Amino acid sequence: MTDQPAPDAAAVRWADLLGGWGLPQAILDQAPELPWGHEPRRFAVDETLDRDTMSARWAREVLPLVGGTVVDVGCGGGRSSLTLVPTASELIGVDRSGAMLDEFVEAAATAGVARRTVHGTWPEVADSTPVGDVVVCHHVLYDVPDVIPFLVALSEHAQLAVVVEIPTRHPMSALAPAFRHFWDLARPDGPTHHDLVAVLDELGLQPEFTTSMRPMLPAFATDPDTLVPTARRRLCLSAERDEELAAWLDANPLPWPDTVATIRWPGTAA
Repeated sequence: MTDQPAPDAAAVRWADLLGGWGLPQAILDQAPELPWGHEPRRFAVDETLDRDTMSARWAREVLPLVGGTVVDVGCGGGRSSLTLVPTASELIGVDRSGAMLDEFVEAAATAGVARRTVHGTWPEVADSTPVGDVVVCHHVLYDVPDVIPFLVALSEHAQLAVVVEIPTRHPMSALAPAFRHFWDLARPDGPTHHDLVAVLDELGLQPEFTTSMRPMLPAFATDPDTLVPTARRRLCLSAERDEELAAWLDANPLPWPDTVATIRWPGTAA
């Protein structure tokens, strides 16, 4: 008799692959600052916002023509959901960072769209988050090892559909050559968007997906003056090595992921 895979085998694989991205304690212990933080301006709505990405199109396809509500989980500054205005008439931003929510509120106010916020970590704040027509969640899932409760909560808050966008490979993979150079540390190859789709398939959520070129990043994220301090923090280096780091980055441009996957599946809200 052929052994059948465990019902959550894809989710276990996802968690195991993400676990490989942890850093050795010796590197963390000497780091001047924690490497995981994000500057809110990196996710701000500005003139670079592309309102016609594949993810925006797939969300608009299922939104009501008038009066649609969008829940944006891990909303940052609102770059995911602001692309859906004016088709969406109300945005509900969920984020664990109060500074990010401030950026979201400011962007929504500028766009003239109704907005609400939920401050906290998903899915812990799911019970206090309203249901929407569409749930969007962009560039968050690679930070979620315990992925099944997260995905189920997304589904349960969407009347019509969930639309997720993630790079086709882990965003930190761009720093793999730098970690090898500065720390002689190998970085993992996975997971990829295919691993996330496998989890959704196991959950019976019938996902569809496509890939496209990555939308432009905010101007702050691509400012050359921010490259060295951001890389320094991610690599757990001290400021004394900025000159060395700048020279290395100049000779070795980081291979940032240039494609994203858009994944959509039907909502399950009652």
